[in-house]
Amino acid sequence: MSEALDLLGGHLSGHMVGDVHHFPVRVYYEDTDAGGIVYHANYLRYAERARTEMLRVLGVPHAEQVAATGVAFAVRRCTMDFLAPARLEDTLLVRSRITSVTGATVLAEQTIYRPQSGGIVPPGAATPDTVTGEDQTLVRLSLKLACINAQGRAVRVPTPVAQAFARLGVGRGNGEKINSKGDGASADAPSEE
Repeated sequence: MSEALDLLGGHLSGHMVGDVHHFPVRVYYEDTDAGGIVYHANYLRYAERARTEMLRVLGVPHAEQVAATGVAFAVRRCTMDFLAPARLEDTLLVRSRITSVTGATVLAEQTIYRPQSGGIVPPGAATPDTVTGEDQTLVRLSLKLACINAQGRAVRVPTPVAQAFARLGVGRGNGEKINSKGDGASADAPSEE
């Protein structure tokens, strides 16, 4: 099945535009309330899917990272600003950007919007509303993600993930060196060996 998806050019995972990941979502009946408007909690699902696919596009699929390092991401904090509703059968785009990586945390910004013309809003550009017939911002999210181990304890962002984010221009704070083992520990951290 993955070979068939590869033949499609990876469209199911979205794509990167600079340091911003763009992920398409269609609104289905199951996503809506009785009035045909997307139920507010479903925006969290769309955002989660987009972050997962962003990792896949960056070459560090979440499930593989969990299997290899025992480290997973958990949402520590999320603030959402609801600006306009999405409706049944809308095609939406989720724009995701990692803004900071420090120790055991990753800060991210996500925007869910409805493209009116099918275009993608360039990073940093204003997002006009439907009055002008252009893209409309629906929801803005600001997230703090924590890296945790199987016991639920905070651990450093795994090196392969930090390196993938570094390729986007996002590095670890405080000039911290990343070790070569890929276990998420600092190069200055004591070894368990």
